[in-house]
Amino acid sequence: MAPPPTRPLPFTVLGGFLGAGKTTLLNHLLKESKQTRFAVLVNDFGELNIDERLVTRHDGETIALANGCMCCSIANGFVSALMTVMDRSFQFDHVVVEASGVSNPRRIMDIATLEPGLTPNGSIVLVDTPQLLSQLDDPLIKEAVITQLKEADIIVINKIGLADDITITSVKRTVNAFNPDCPTVTNDQGNLHPGLLFGGDNSFNLSTVPTPKQSGPTELDSNHNHQHGDDYFRSYVLRQNSPLDRATFDRWAGALPSSVIRGKGFITFADSPKKHWLWQKVGHSTTLEGDHTTDGAVSAVVLIGTRSMPTIEDLEITGPFSKN
Repeated sequence: MAPPPTRPLPFTVLGGFLGAGKTTLLNHLLKESKQTRFAVLVNDFGELNIDERLVTRHDGETIALANGCMCCSIANGFVSALMTVMDRSFQFDHVVVEASGVSNPRRIMDIATLEPGLTPNGSIVLVDTPQLLSQLDDPLIKEAVITQLKEADIIVINKIGLADDITITSVKRTVNAFNPDCPTVTNDQGNLHPGLLFGGDNSFNLSTVPTPKQSGPTELDSNHNHQHGDDYFRSYVLRQNSPLDRATFDRWAGALPSSVIRGKGFITFADSPKKHWLWQKVGHSTTLEGDHTTDGAVSAVVLIGTRSMPTIEDLEITGPFSKN
């Protein structure tokens, strides 16, 4: 019998209308994954451009890769494919599902609330920038596109290299009108840093978080920093060696701007110093789960966002991580 995962696997849904660039992003994810073992449920193997040198097994329904990732076809049913992954869940750190081009990602995300071995990690919707405005004028597909935008936790305004500045501005305004609280990132061809969209791996622990002297801004892999639009991403580590005031933390977390796209960390509160909480932020949604084991009473969070996110000094100056 396979050993159960030590913690529920993060479950992310990747959505967007036909041609938005989901497969390109998945190809990049599988190629660049180094520390996180992704189980990716896809609609069609034929669309994936997987380097044959990475393939260690291909049985028609699953493709195993040398970096620990696996692709599983949902051609014969989503539930069947998901069960295949969950039977091997101890082998993976994260589950990603490619939604069909016309589906509502939120309905797929609901699966994670029913499966105890999964924990929701957000719905990411890609937008085809050159095509979005015409899609919204098409009565046959308009409602599907709008639903995807409204249900997203993070929206990727994709393929900006194929659109002029006026179109990009109009698309940003349109996306904001349908989902004003949702953080957005712009991108050209799906080469976003995996950490921004999918967060860290499932083995997050305080032993890997920098000490107070090391805390501060850290740029995501320099090979993935982009100097155009919002594609230059930053990550910060905030750390406090004493338990936090719960109300102060709640106010601070609730006031984080949409430029902070991902957040994750372990928290110890003063009103329950023996209990540890796992805090996660995905877009404008946050969760707080108790009874996790950490190394001592230290609280630390990692924030990932666009270059317009507040500086680490602004994030620390007020709230639970203040050094004063």
